[in-house]
Amino acid sequence: LLLSVLYSCSQEPILLNGNFNTKIDSLDIHYSIKGSGPAMFVGHLNSGKIGYEKTLSALEERFTMIYYDPRGTGASESPKTLKGYQYAYLVTEIDLLRQHLELDQIWIFGHSDQSEIAMEYAIDYPNHTQGLILSGTHFVEENQVEFMELRAFENERRKDPWFDQVIKDWEYQITFKTQTDSLGRDLTYAPLKWWCYDSVSAQKVIPIYDLITRAGRRKKVNGKAPFSTTEERQQLYDRIYTYQDHYQEIAYPTLILQGDYDTNNPPKLVQKLSQKIPNTTLIMVPKAGHFPWVEQAEFSFKAIFNWLDTVD
Repeated sequence: LLLSVLYSCSQEPILLNGNFNTKIDSLDIHYSIKGSGPAMFVGHLNSGKIGYEKTLSALEERFTMIYYDPRGTGASESPKTLKGYQYAYLVTEIDLLRQHLELDQIWIFGHSDQSEIAMEYAIDYPNHTQGLILSGTHFVEENQVEFMELRAFENERRKDPWFDQVIKDWEYQITFKTQTDSLGRDLTYAPLKWWCYDSVSAQKVIPIYDLITRAGRRKKVNGKAPFSTTEERQQLYDRIYTYQDHYQEIAYPTLILQGDYDTNNPPKLVQKLSQKIPNTTLIMVPKAGHFPWVEQAEFSFKAIFNWLDTVD
């Protein structure tokens, strides 16, 4: 009776916290629910939910966090063909899970590649979107322009001796197909460090990276990875270019929380994205890379909560 009264007095059902599995688009999808308040979905098309579940717990004070493993990641089932990994299916997957949970509107925390999924969802399902928090993202330019912007920002970062060594380590790792250099130094995390601000912030990210690796990244299908051919990658970029023409339709409160040293997301292109989406607040997190809420947690969550106070 009490639950019935609470449900009738709220716009959304009260969701039981815990770990769950359900069939979404004929695939077993695993998700966890923690916290209370408006529903916020978070997962990643390549790395699943575990990294966010371990680092976004502060948001459980304000949201019912729905951490989910997209198809083929973590404990969720893989599609039978590579086609099942296309973005259209990933966007629909979110809405089918929303329907399963009997939610009318949702927030989405979209990080990195998942930010595109979040924005596509907001465009495709405007009546069911309440707001977005995006991170590790930028406006995607045409091929040559994109490459030049990324390379210029990377070269700017190389003025830092630590970052310059990270690139040298990564290049050595690729050239000699080894995890150690000639002096016996471990190069395992060189690619991950490229995404971080410095050695201190990298040490905050590495344990999360290890958790994700153990939980399981996006699985191959019949030995093949999605978007591994030139044609597949071009089709993906063509889709992104098409959706970018509709970013002005995203009329919901949107926060872009961005590390100011995110190597793959130059500030110039981040600012361009923020200008394309109405009602957007851009917060650049100092001394942070691709994972600002991990690298600079105190600053990031304070900024998020202050922003939420303006949109509540």
